[in-house]
Amino acid sequence: MAVDLKILLPEWFQNIVEFNELLETEATELEEAEDCIRSVRNNCYIQTADEATILLLEKRFGIIYQGESLEFRRSRIMQRYNTVVPFTIGFLKDRLTELYGVDGYEVKVDGKNNLVDIIITSDRYGAVDLLYNLLWDILPAHIQITARQVNTKNMAGTLNLGATVSGTKIITI
Repeated sequence: MAVDLKILLPEWFQNIVEFNELLETEATELEEAEDCIRSVRNNCYIQTADEATILLLEKRFGIIYQGESLEFRRSRIMQRYNTVVPFTIGFLKDRLTELYGVDGYEVKVDGKNNLVDIIITSDRYGAVDLLYNLLWDILPAHIQITARQVNTKNMAGTLNLGATVSGTKIITI
């Protein structure tokens, strides 16, 4: 895209040859500068990055280039960026907040023994399935988890109950 700087000149300078030549030189330099700016902008995004930038990112991730297409290489780098971050309790709490809301869960952590206790207080349909799907995706294997769903429903009305007291003794010989 050529830049026409002649339109910026006052009318009485537009017919002077020297000014026209100077403006053409400046237009060429400005076009080169715009190309550099465009290249920097494109290299900020993996989807539009050039081959040199993709190579730099591959080195950062330890990926060895083996003659693949540039699009495949871009996809592979995007996949590396989209992997789950290292597990932290803050990360777990953020995901639980997304699923159940701020008041929809409780988390207790025993870091010394690698134990995490999660109580889901949300009555969302499939809450336990959502929890276990999340945990299988992000939880490291060395952490022991206890998870349960506890719901409390207050209902207006009367409740008639009957009770029986009995005892059982089991002896194994």
